[in-house]
Amino acid sequence: MGILGCAAAAALAALAGCYAPSLRDCTVSCTAQDDCAGGQVCGSDGMCASPEVAGHCVSASPDAGLERDAGMPADAAAPDAPATVSLRVQVAGKGSISVDGYGVCSSLDPNHGDCTYDVALRVAQRVRALPIQLDQVFGRWTSPTCSGQGAICTFTPTAATNIAASFVKAAGGT
Repeated sequence: MGILGCAAAAALAALAGCYAPSLRDCTVSCTAQDDCAGGQVCGSDGMCASPEVAGHCVSASPDAGLERDAGMPADAAAPDAPATVSLRVQVAGKGSISVDGYGVCSSLDPNHGDCTYDVALRVAQRVRALPIQLDQVFGRWTSPTCSGQGAICTFTPTAATNIAASFVKAAGGT
């Protein structure tokens, strides 16, 4: 296929063979496997990426709340930016923290309330502090990220983030 034919096919995202094999992960949107370059798959997030990254790309759509350089095409994620960041969740006392869309970290788990999740970079996250025993209540967030918020905390990670909550005996609890 000539250069002109390949350019036309790439523009239509119809032939994956026209993309350079060194295409960076998370730079081309897709709706089917045929939209992606060799070695890449179409992730659940609608972005082409290597199998180990697929589904964890940061969406560059305006709805995702990401800012894009005016010159950056809609298909492109920020160059060399990680698609996810580490969210460390710590529970003090008898409680759990639910990380919406990712899981629950509980003081009763084998990891004793010290969990790590890979969450989307620059995408709003919501965590909820939940007591796991009737005589316990949410005390407070002990990490700066959620400090001053109630049992539900919303934040947008721009780097690795720590979230910690403490649970205490309820007034009149035994």
